[in-house]
Amino acid sequence: MTSSARDGDDGAPPEPDGARTVDDLVCRLRELRAWAGVSEREVHRRVGRARAARGVPETPAYDTVHRCFRPGRRRLDADLLADVAEALVDGGAARWRAAYARVVGASAGAGVVTVAGAPPDDLPGFTGRAAELEALLAPGADPRVTVVEGMAGVGKTTLAVRAVHLLLRRERYGAVLWVNLHGHAPDLPPAAPEAVLEGFLRRLGMSADRIRLLNGADRAREFRRRTAGLRALVVLDDAGPAAQVAPLLPGEGCRTLVTSRHRLTGLTGAARLPLEVFSPRESLDLLRRTAGAERVDADPATAALIADSVGHLPLALGVVASRVKERFGWTLADHLELLTGHRTRLRCEDSVELALRLSYESLTPDCRRLFRLLACHPGPEVDPWAAAALTGTDRATAATGLATLHAAHLLRQPAPHRYEFHDLVRVYATARAHEQEPAHARRAAFDRLLSYHRHAAARAMDAFAPYERHRRPAPGPGRPELPAPPDRRAAAAWLESELDGLIAAAVAAAERGGTDHPGVLSGLLARYLDTAGHYPEAEALHGLAARDPDPATRAVALARLGAVHWRLGRYPRAAASFGEALTGFRALGDRVGEGWVLGNLGEVLQHQGRYPEARDHYNAALAIARELAAADGGRERLGAHGVLYEPLGRYVKRFVTDAEALAMNREVLAIARTVGDRVSEANVLGSMGSIQRRTGRYPAAMAAIRRALDVVREIGHHSAEVALLNELGTARRVSGGAARAREALECHRLAADRAAELGDRYEQARALEETGHCHRLLAEPGAARAAWRRALELFGELGTPEAAELAARLADDPAPACRPPGEGPAAQETYSQ
Repeated sequence: MTSSARDGDDGAPPEPDGARTVDDLVCRLRELRAWAGVSEREVHRRVGRARAARGVPETPAYDTVHRCFRPGRRRLDADLLADVAEALVDGGAARWRAAYARVVGASAGAGVVTVAGAPPDDLPGFTGRAAELEALLAPGADPRVTVVEGMAGVGKTTLAVRAVHLLLRRERYGAVLWVNLHGHAPDLPPAAPEAVLEGFLRRLGMSADRIRLLNGADRAREFRRRTAGLRALVVLDDAGPAAQVAPLLPGEGCRTLVTSRHRLTGLTGAARLPLEVFSPRESLDLLRRTAGAERVDADPATAALIADSVGHLPLALGVVASRVKERFGWTLADHLELLTGHRTRLRCEDSVELALRLSYESLTPDCRRLFRLLACHPGPEVDPWAAAALTGTDRATAATGLATLHAAHLLRQPAPHRYEFHDLVRVYATARAHEQEPAHARRAAFDRLLSYHRHAAARAMDAFAPYERHRRPAPGPGRPELPAPPDRRAAAAWLESELDGLIAAAVAAAERGGTDHPGVLSGLLARYLDTAGHYPEAEALHGLAARDPDPATRAVALARLGAVHWRLGRYPRAAASFGEALTGFRALGDRVGEGWVLGNLGEVLQHQGRYPEARDHYNAALAIARELAAADGGRERLGAHGVLYEPLGRYVKRFVTDAEALAMNREVLAIARTVGDRVSEANVLGSMGSIQRRTGRYPAAMAAIRRALDVVREIGHHSAEVALLNELGTARRVSGGAARAREALECHRLAADRAAELGDRYEQARALEETGHCHRLLAEPGAARAAWRRALELFGELGTPEAAELAARLADDPAPACRPPGEGPAAQETYSQ
């Protein structure tokens, strides 16, 4: 395909390895082109021929290829970069793609995926595609996999949205899963199948703790198992190659729609539905519906020429039609003349760029500026608050501008008050931003966005975890206009919807360097990421913060990263991260941080079975806590890094006698109350209640657990509340037998319901097991066996020791007797970073 080198040049081709920035990579690509002695025009032709040979329907415009060699880009199209490299040197695609992934941190971004449980809003103005819809909706249509393929802007996603809404009106599905795989997004790396499967399984009710134990192949098998017979409807939008799609196909009896610019091969049983540009009739129908039937019917010949001028591409037609609608004083002939005049001045025959340029130039100056600055947002979606931050205006002004851009078909609206670019429109907006916004203006817009993210995240976290407000870092200077979530549920919803954008901006900030943004955001979001089980996002964010030049920020981030590894079962990596954090805290003389990490490191060592080392670390952590508590001002310092004592609660229950454990817990409780550590206060009270229950002191046990429940309900610590409800139910059952079994049963039912809401399958299983014991005491063996079978299923999924114990009891006795008072399961303390 390529000439390997210029005549007389025996040197090796320039390699991408070692590139640190996108600009650095672009410079090396220019060197590669010079080495190969190939013009940009020839590169463009080679890329087109190669894609045609592979069956890829989209051929990039010359300008698109030309921009690959121009510096000033923050992101590149990874597929196009690989094609350009292959056009210059045989076998270059894989090396350059891998280098690009390293430069932009694609491995982190690929793990940040949003799976929706419903399609985007329906499209009342949908036009054309009657034959394609009939093929998708026909009763005899392929029930397994349909790949809707075609060039960018041809309307693949629009067709999928319409088809899914019609399918949902006609048929009943057990679940809907919609995900954008970012196979060709200009600013986002392709979604990793393993991360998509995590999102699917979470949507299907599987807990994050269980998912983290599964590798990619196991997740794919579990996804197929859970969807088999469920009649799920799965949409994989903007898919890349077949290797990205194959692991994401559901079980038998489900329906899958895939949209892609690739001609996907190797997908068993998949039907292809190629999309071409609109027919002349469909083009006129779109113009009639959007621009006005009377205007088009009065001059159909000119309308047809307008459609011809943009190649009948639906994206371009929609942009042109919206402009025709807005300009009442213009005739269709005026619009055609404008299109024709602009085409003669363009460097390339690109119908999309032509339509976008004319629509862009018809906007007011403020809307043009908004359009340009939206390209500075690295996330997939934007809302009016973020748009206001980018432009430095207020929310109402930004909302009006976004609505205008949406009406002009320059933005899509996947959900109410949320907007996104089509890939091609984002490329155009980015080009306009670089041409018309000075670098300092783009930097200022991005800095305003980062400031908004920090302040908005801080406000959301104040509602989500108000008891830790004093421990989180300050969001920094600035007073942006902010949303105000009224309660924890609303805050969680805001954090969930904005998480992709928050992480993407943090990645972009780290790429640009010279900012403490990832470190601050890591501190702000740590509790939410852990509580919600967003471990890939936490790993990405804390990993970025761990590169911060400030040693204190780096030490805290390493400790949080160690906690993520612990959650994911990567004990050696957790120990390594905690070890680095420990070294950092000791170098800083930070005794609070040192004690915090020692306790957590003891937890990891204990899970590895390294009990003597674990005991040593716990003892060292407790010694530091005592030292600081005795020092002047020490007690106030103890809460600096969050919950210090939770690992110690587990320590005292495993390594010392009950009497020693109670004494140590009382000591820790006094310190926790002094420093205002409500989480540790509740944890220690629950630990004391558990010890007292095991030793038969039931009134004292229930009093301690109730005090712990009061604390966690006051601070909104719901996962801890579930564990304490289970502990209270167990205490009631063993203290009064059948007489108190009904009271215990209510505790466990409430715990099971709340655990299911939180996705805490361990506590849900614990509640079900204890529910079975209550039913047995109440002489309800059928209900007892049903509860135990469900508990066994959950314990088995989690791989915990309780599974083997319960299976053995069920095998020996279909309705095992209640455990004696001292043998009940200990409450699961809520781990905190």
